[in-house]
Amino acid sequence: MPFFRRRISAFPPGLGTLALTAAVVAAAGSAAAQTVPGLTVEAEGQRVFGSSEFEAGLAPDLSPSGFHPLEKDEGDGWGGALTIGYTWQNGWSAAVRYRRLEADTAGGPVAPYVVAFVPSLDVVPGVGGFPFPLADVRTRVESSASVVDVLASKDSPGGVGRLQLFGGLTYATLDRDISLLDCSCSDLAVHYGSTFEGIGPKAGFRGGIPITDGVQLVGGGSVAVLFGRSKFRNSMSQPEGFGLDVVPYKDKESRTVGAFDAEAGVAFAVARGTLTVGYRVDAWLQALDSDQRVSEDFLQLGVPPIGDRHDDFVEHGPFVRFAMPLAAAAD
Repeated sequence: MPFFRRRISAFPPGLGTLALTAAVVAAAGSAAAQTVPGLTVEAEGQRVFGSSEFEAGLAPDLSPSGFHPLEKDEGDGWGGALTIGYTWQNGWSAAVRYRRLEADTAGGPVAPYVVAFVPSLDVVPGVGGFPFPLADVRTRVESSASVVDVLASKDSPGGVGRLQLFGGLTYATLDRDISLLDCSCSDLAVHYGSTFEGIGPKAGFRGGIPITDGVQLVGGGSVAVLFGRSKFRNSMSQPEGFGLDVVPYKDKESRTVGAFDAEAGVAFAVARGTLTVGYRVDAWLQALDSDQRVSEDFLQLGVPPIGDRHDDFVEHGPFVRFAMPLAAAAD
């Protein structure tokens, strides 16, 4: 699965440091606190920042080509996770986790002029779409990710404390909706959407380094491969009586997606539970589709491709997590 420099360079510089910190912490020692046999519930809240750049259209400029790509990202939002797990006295544990991330660009800036290619616009029969200019464009992006993990893990003695290795299955649904809204003409807009849904194996680690009594530096990460399907859709809304011939366009393909996550933070013992404050990143590589399907006829006339059929989906941000044992196992 090839990587491209444009995608990797779009990641914030601090995310590499985050991943390295997680790896060092795990190599040094234990999972956050002493493992307590029994049932545990974790609740987490997260601030979400989108970091996956994609092209939403062409904006005019004074360059030799006369335009440049209008690049956007997922915007900002909120997320969280809920985990229910059970730990046995032999060091094995199992958990089910649901994670939800949402972001949008509501109230974003207005571009004075944007050209989008609209594959659903049937102006010239047989051509397959048409470039459409929009004035005073506000680009609205709404995105979400839903993830379900079913994992088994095992404590591995060594180092300062214990290292916990885990593996299992992950299921993810990713969705991104892009709307180019013409503020100069009510109800005129071009809409693009992409969805990925897949399932596959996941493996990772968690670890921690004691700082003082009841305080630990913690970190972890995982990698996964998901087998699923990516879908693309395009439509156009117009004022009553506008008269454009619009036929909604849809496309889909099977896809194998690589995914990873990493986090690092500080864990504090609070009463019977553990409070963790940290930073994490979640990424699905080449999962979504923003290609506007510029037809061969217009490519030959000099209209460049807009978007990419294999876009990354990356979100990151600070989180707060509280873990509480609900019931202890019998001796």
